[in-house]
Amino acid sequence: MRGEDPSPELMEALAPFPRERTWLLPALREAQEALGHLPEVALAQVAAHLRVPLSEVWGVATGYPELRLAARGHHHARVCTGVSCALLGGGELLAETARRHGVAVGDTGADRALTLESADCFFECSMAPMIEVDGAYHGRVTPDDVAHLDRWFRAHAHHPAAPRSPAHAIDPAPAVTAPAESAEAALDRLAAAADMRQRGRPALRLSVQMGTCGRAVNAAELLAALHRAVAAARIDAEVVAGACNGMCYAAPSIEITHPGWPRAVLERVTVAALPALLDALAGDGPLGATGVAWSEAAWRGLVPAARHPFWAGQERALLARAGAIDPESLDDALLHGAYRALAHALDRPPVEVIEAVKASGLLGRGGAFFPTASKWEACRAAAGEPKYVVANGEEGEPGIFKDRHLMEGDPHQLVEGALIAAYATGASRVILYVHGEADLSAERLERAVAQAEEAGLIGDRVLGRDFACAVELRRGAGGFVLGEETALLESIEGRRAQPRTRPPFPVESGLWGKPTVINNVETLSAIPAIVGRGAAWFAGLGTPKSPGTKVFGLSGPIARPGVVEVRSGVTLQALIETIGGGLTGGQVGLGAVVGGPSGSIVPAALFDVVMEPRGRVSPGTGGIVAVPEGASVVEIVKTLLRFNAQESCGKCTPCREGTPRLLALIEEMERDAAADGHTTRANELAEAIQLASLCGLGQAAPLALLRALETYPNDMTGRS
Repeated sequence: MRGEDPSPELMEALAPFPRERTWLLPALREAQEALGHLPEVALAQVAAHLRVPLSEVWGVATGYPELRLAARGHHHARVCTGVSCALLGGGELLAETARRHGVAVGDTGADRALTLESADCFFECSMAPMIEVDGAYHGRVTPDDVAHLDRWFRAHAHHPAAPRSPAHAIDPAPAVTAPAESAEAALDRLAAAADMRQRGRPALRLSVQMGTCGRAVNAAELLAALHRAVAAARIDAEVVAGACNGMCYAAPSIEITHPGWPRAVLERVTVAALPALLDALAGDGPLGATGVAWSEAAWRGLVPAARHPFWAGQERALLARAGAIDPESLDDALLHGAYRALAHALDRPPVEVIEAVKASGLLGRGGAFFPTASKWEACRAAAGEPKYVVANGEEGEPGIFKDRHLMEGDPHQLVEGALIAAYATGASRVILYVHGEADLSAERLERAVAQAEEAGLIGDRVLGRDFACAVELRRGAGGFVLGEETALLESIEGRRAQPRTRPPFPVESGLWGKPTVINNVETLSAIPAIVGRGAAWFAGLGTPKSPGTKVFGLSGPIARPGVVEVRSGVTLQALIETIGGGLTGGQVGLGAVVGGPSGSIVPAALFDVVMEPRGRVSPGTGGIVAVPEGASVVEIVKTLLRFNAQESCGKCTPCREGTPRLLALIEEMERDAAADGHTTRANELAEAIQLASLCGLGQAAPLALLRALETYPNDMTGRS
């Protein structure tokens, strides 16, 4: 398309963006949304509009997996072949889709009826196996579903979508003219007003758990049917699009709340079961459904949470409100304690907040386990204004999906944690950076920010105190390297996402050279609990080496895949066998992939070892994929290593050239198991990559191979 004039759709998409480099990735996302892909004319127009060299626009456009330089067919399908989905038949689904529809995987073009691709992960591993059709996810897919793929096609899927409003900084709220005596008094007034509004709503609430996981298994249809059924039965009830409480295996589910009743969740609810359910709710007998109730004894046929196998071993702090509140309602959040910790913090000196975080022992939950308070102290002490807090919600590692549940289920908790971090560190700007495909997380966070701004929780005088903070939402476009904090900063500044050389560290020189704290979503989500309930309470929930709770995503062929929160120091035995219900179909466990591409396969012999940072078994980034006997260790390692090779940012030679070579060495082992020297060369190359790679992601890339060679040598070399 060289030499073509830009289309009106493209010009309209770019017009709202200030002519500054920082908007390069958002502008590319909007251009792709308007046109369906990024032809050369679009890249040239983006370059001209933002005054960025065209070569550098190309560098950014080719650095993100979600940005497409070629047009897709009339319809588009992607089949997940990540470890969780592969163990449940993802590879077979991909092959069957190609066969049924007569297409080759990867072939594309605007003239094609269907473009079919494989995907590394959709980050909803609890719903495996998964397929995406015309932008919508579908979970628990079977070969029969593939045979009738056209029922999921969207009309005119190849046509450009209507342009969205670009990501932008939300203007600070007007200054409060009559400051409250204290921030807690100001919050009390907000909560009282919320309570008055809530009193006018029906006593009975039916919340369909509409997380991304639930939507993948027809929760939207259940929600619509429930609205119709409640109206037809003339029941005085509020029907809410809620969030997943972690029971992904139970989706689609309905949570029931009513004064005088215990909290209750019904599992695997069908549209056909709704009339009988509504009849049962009108009486006082059993509900005729499987589920859980937060009661001392069984309630209306539901199992008490204390005896429910999924819930009995959990300790909910960060996930306490997930599923129980309307995630799109600030009133609901306030009445369940949201922003109370922020008010408490604002009535105290910032250093007191840092001391509380330090006393809690909170370690970063992104995988590196760096002490959170140390970052905050260094940023507060650093010279330079403005200072920034960045919440890293990219979560681009296959097999990891717990942060999305936190953002979808309780967005105000993350906003509150980020505001407390900003107050403690002296920052006046917060950036919430969310994965480009985590649409529901972004939608709910954007709404939460707007609500908080309107309520005076964000702006020039937060809760009437002398603290100003603006909050901005940014979207990524894929890219594993964004888990490295300096690469994330490069992305926000409008450059190709590649790690910076350190020192200086971001707390001294981060965004635009200013002091910046980057924390993971789970890390920031823990802050309100620490400040609100006390450092000693939080620390007591874990071990001396790993204080507090830890959130995990459980997936693979287990009975109860989902998102759980437990006391730190848990074992894989407790997670997989007790909470997760063990492997399905009587399968025996071989091991578990812990920590995604930067982790390894932990053998079943270590399932009773306590998981602690830098321990014999580390919790990593919080992803657990159960692996049964009979699964190919070689294929799992190849899947993890292939992802690392594909996602290498290319900046340093050891990672860029070494990871593909490691993959080739594995394939050489498969072809010629009898030959000597493969293992030695693999170990030597892996050591070089670990020692010489620029960032932690490159250094961890060979870990899965090294651990597999050590733990499963016969499987890897093909020798018995």
